[in-house]
Amino acid sequence: MSGDDPALEQGEDDSKQFLVRCESCSFERSTDGREEATRLGNIHHRETGHEIVALEVPPSVEPDSETK
Repeated sequence: MSGDDPALEQGEDDSKQFLVRCESCSFERSTDGREEATRLGNIHHRETGHEIVALEVPPSVEPDSETK
């Protein structure tokens, strides 16, 4: 792991949105940051044994900013 990787800078992952979904049931949560997504997924997996998927949600674009 390189300390020169800008994606690894502290706090950058915290601003990203993730959707944590279960492949076996209706569990679905939206959360900020990779660590929180991992924590939620691990808890659900521990409680149920289900496999989870965490998807990074792209930032939304405001429609008004495109027309100006």
